[in-house]
Amino acid sequence: MTNQRARIAECSFSIQGEGITAGVPAIFIRLQGCSVGCTWCDTKYSWDTSGGREVTLDGLVDEASAFPCRRVVITGGEPLESSLFPTPVEALKAQGFTIEVETSGTLTPTVEVDQWNVSVKLSESGVSQTKRINPEAIEEFLRLGAWWKFVVLGRSDVLEVLQLAERFTLPRERILLMPEGVHREDVLERSLWVVDECKRYGYRYSPRLHILLWGARREV
Repeated sequence: MTNQRARIAECSFSIQGEGITAGVPAIFIRLQGCSVGCTWCDTKYSWDTSGGREVTLDGLVDEASAFPCRRVVITGGEPLESSLFPTPVEALKAQGFTIEVETSGTLTPTVEVDQWNVSVKLSESGVSQTKRINPEAIEEFLRLGAWWKFVVLGRSDVLEVLQLAERFTLPRERILLMPEGVHREDVLERSLWVVDECKRYGYRYSPRLHILLWGARREV
């Protein structure tokens, strides 16, 4: 163990709200710092590298270990930008945790975890293509067996997903479409046509359970 220090936005116990493990109890460690800058991001409080609170690695592992759960979701911000990553992965693995990581896929991974949830950003995110599409990183995540979660606002976004899937040969059965929204009504309304698109192309549907259950609240 080490007294390495870094900043986190929060460490909390909830259920996974998105992706292939939606509904599973999990501890969320949200690392501070993100330079991707999606316009619709609902965790902008995690962007500033000087925000959040400072922790040591020892303290963070102790904090996570106090919860009655052994699945951790490391997220952000963009966790791969944090000075703490990937050190917590090895420390938490040593304590018997299963590790998921939520990432934008803009940086190449340097460690193996139990589950990579890669949310490559589409043009509607407002992020430039050179920033949001990193072919080298995408190829490495493919090698590691990642799940691909795309946030969609309209049907035109699905065409962009199709183009990316073809360009990088993303496995259809590992692609999830998730409706954007920070309000229940928006998520439910978009979900109707998102499900139709999943049926059309053989993709999976991803809910936003935390929004449907609690709305846009932190640490739930």
